[in-house]
Amino acid sequence: MRVAIIGAGVAGLCCAYTLEKLGIPCDIYERKHTIGSLYSYGELLLQIVHRPCKDPFKFIAKEFGILVEPLTEVKKIVIKSPKREAFIEGKKLGYIVKKGQEQESIENQLAKRINAKINFNVNADYRELAKSYDYVVVATGSSMIAKQLTEVKNVVSSRIKGGIALGDFEPHTVYLWLNTLYARSGFGYLVPLSKNKASIILVATYTQKEEIENMWHTFLYQEKLNYEMIETFETQLDISITDRHQIDNMYLIGNAGGFLDPFLGFGLLNAVESAVYAGESIKHGEDYEKKVKKITDRVDKLVDFRKMMDRIKNEDYDRIVKVIGNPIVKRVMYKTNLDVIKYLHFLMKITNRTQ
Repeated sequence: MRVAIIGAGVAGLCCAYTLEKLGIPCDIYERKHTIGSLYSYGELLLQIVHRPCKDPFKFIAKEFGILVEPLTEVKKIVIKSPKREAFIEGKKLGYIVKKGQEQESIENQLAKRINAKINFNVNADYRELAKSYDYVVVATGSSMIAKQLTEVKNVVSSRIKGGIALGDFEPHTVYLWLNTLYARSGFGYLVPLSKNKASIILVATYTQKEEIENMWHTFLYQEKLNYEMIETFETQLDISITDRHQIDNMYLIGNAGGFLDPFLGFGLLNAVESAVYAGESIKHGEDYEKKVKKITDRVDKLVDFRKMMDRIKNEDYDRIVKVIGNPIVKRVMYKTNLDVIKYLHFLMKITNRTQ
C-alpha cells in the first residue's frame, strides 16, 4: 500500500506518524522549503473549547500515542472590551503552543518522530498522485483542493498581522482584546513565548490587504502595546466547511478538510484528530466520514457562534465581558468541566426560535 500526503504541517505530520505506527509507509510533499510555518508565533489551545476533554495534550498522548510538548500552560486569561475587563484564573485553562521553525515548535517535534521522506519545494498535483498512490491525504492548510472535489462553504475570511514583541511578560498569562474599531468581528491577542518575548496577533475579519496595516497600528495604539517588534508577518486566513471529507481515494484533513475552529480560528486538536482518523481509516477500511462526525458537529456549533459574533457591536462586547467577569459565571465556566459550548449553543438556538 502506498500513501502520499500533501502538506508537512501539523495535520500532515500527525497522519504520517499514525500511518507509520500502523505499518504503512508514506511520502510527504511540501511546497515550501521547510516544514511548518515560515514565521514564529504562539497558538492557543483552550480547554473550554474541547470539553468534555479535560486535558487536550493528555488526550492526544493517551488516545493517539502522539507525544508532543506545549510551550507552557495558560493559568490566567485577561479579556478586554472597549469599556470592560475580566480575568479568569485556573490551573488548566489551556496551553500555549509554539508554531514555526524553532526546535521546540510543534511541527519540529512531530517531524522528529517520523521516518517518511519529505519532498520539499514540490507543488504536488493531487490528481497525478491519486493515479500513482493507493491513497492521497490532503493536508495543505487551505480549501483550494477541497473546492475542486466537493462543496465548500466559506464561513469567515480574516486578514492576520502579527509579530514578536520584546518586553516583560508573565509566561502563563494571555490577553484577548475585542474591539470592532480595529478587528471588526475578530480579535487581538497576546501570547507569551517566554518572560521577555511574546506573540502579538491581530485577526481582523472581512478585511482587505490594504486595510490591515492601519488596523494593526490602531490596535497597538489603542491597547498601549508599545513594545519593540523584532519581526512581523501578515497572512490571509479563510475558514471553510466542506460537505465531504473523503472523495474516492483522497482524504481531506486539518484546515484542508474544514476542521478549523471558525469561532476563534484555532484548530490544533481538530487537525490532530482528523489526521489520526484518516490514517486509521486507510489502514482498517473504516468510514472516515463517520469517524470525523464528532469534529464536524463541534465545528458546526462554532459556525453558529461565528455568525453571532459577526453581528456583534462594541456595546455587546462590553456586556459579554461583564458577564464573563461575574464570579458565579466564572465558577460554572472554569471550575467545572461543563461543556459550555454545547449548552450555550442550545440556549442560542432556543433564543433564535423565540425571536
